[in-house]
Amino acid sequence: MKRIRLFQTRSRGQALVEAALFFPILLILVAGLVEVSQLVVTQNRVTDASRAAARFGAQGGEDEGLINTVMNTVTQTLQIDESVWDIWIIRATINEQGTDYTDWSFTHSFGYSNTVKAAAMQESAIKQNVLDSLRIDHNGASSNSIAGDLELVGVYAIHDVDSILGLDNIPALGGINSVTELNVMRIDGQQYEVTNGCSAFPIALHTGVRSVTPPNEGASPYPNSNDFDYPSPAPDYYSFYKHNPNVDLEQAQEGDLFRVFNGFGSGNFGWLKWNTGRTGSAVDLAKSLTWPGDSNDYMDHDNNNIKKAADAYNYGVHGFVEYADGTDTSLHVGDWVPASTGLKGGQGDDALNALIDNKQAIRLIVWDEAAGTGSNGRYKTSGFAIFRLVGYHLSNGHGGSWILAEFIRLDESCGQP
Repeated sequence: MKRIRLFQTRSRGQALVEAALFFPILLILVAGLVEVSQLVVTQNRVTDASRAAARFGAQGGEDEGLINTVMNTVTQTLQIDESVWDIWIIRATINEQGTDYTDWSFTHSFGYSNTVKAAAMQESAIKQNVLDSLRIDHNGASSNSIAGDLELVGVYAIHDVDSILGLDNIPALGGINSVTELNVMRIDGQQYEVTNGCSAFPIALHTGVRSVTPPNEGASPYPNSNDFDYPSPAPDYYSFYKHNPNVDLEQAQEGDLFRVFNGFGSGNFGWLKWNTGRTGSAVDLAKSLTWPGDSNDYMDHDNNNIKKAADAYNYGVHGFVEYADGTDTSLHVGDWVPASTGLKGGQGDDALNALIDNKQAIRLIVWDEAAGTGSNGRYKTSGFAIFRLVGYHLSNGHGGSWILAEFIRLDESCGQP
């Protein structure tokens, strides 16, 4: 009996030892599978974003637009902080023989060169890789003539992701969590038709706005931290190292900050509703502020709160219809856009917060003339500009509502007369 008990005790002890050894190994294996899956998914997302950006460039997009396309594609799925990205824009022309380049530019357009693989990146190897890939036909055969006289645009991207197992801290595996993607496309001669109508977000900035001055200085000082409704903590003025104080919108450069108060006067901004059939309430406005916006939405949502405004549709639409012209559903310079009653604290905050948190680049209307007031007001479009929202204050009887927005560029890619 004692021998049996001793044997059973030893067996249980051995089982515990085996379990103690097995479960950590199992956890490592599971974590490894998750790590590999994460890398595969991340690679696919970076590939898709690079391809979308190259396609945008092939259709006439500018360099800033290519970067925006990458970021917009991954906004909801990957980090978009510059510290984990390095992106180069490629623009090149190949000679008639297809043997070499007549023109080549490889411009670092996003990031701080902090990614793991940035230091080892070799432009000469990428340059040759691009040329070799363009010489291959659909059957896999290579010929110089295939690449002859081509003009191309592309993206080379590096993106770092956090390692679950900490493999990036092992010198021999330092680059395992840094994914790369090279994508180039031939420019096919098709350009964006700048007279096509624009999509936009429902905010209009007066053409006379000027960028902020340092805190407690000048005509348009940067707001104090306790003036922000969001974000919290408020961003520090001196963290915007590209900012130039007290410049007008026409002279603005990427990184300049504009604090704009709500209203119909010079230097103000206005909340918009895309047509007079919409209610213009805070809830309605919040829907239009939710990415990707609804200025081009002409679907039938079977919403009885939206009244018919466009002649071409027998139901109420979300999208743009010019004020007092039901035939115009294409947003252009010169069009009048009706005003919304706007947001108030506690109503519609989530939509603004998401745009700020995701650092979303959005197209806003620039206006030069206004008429009416309140929900009967309207703004005349004089242009378009790309901004990122940085912060805001929504009035509840404590000072006027304002937004703080970071300028990216003026936009003439659409909506031109």
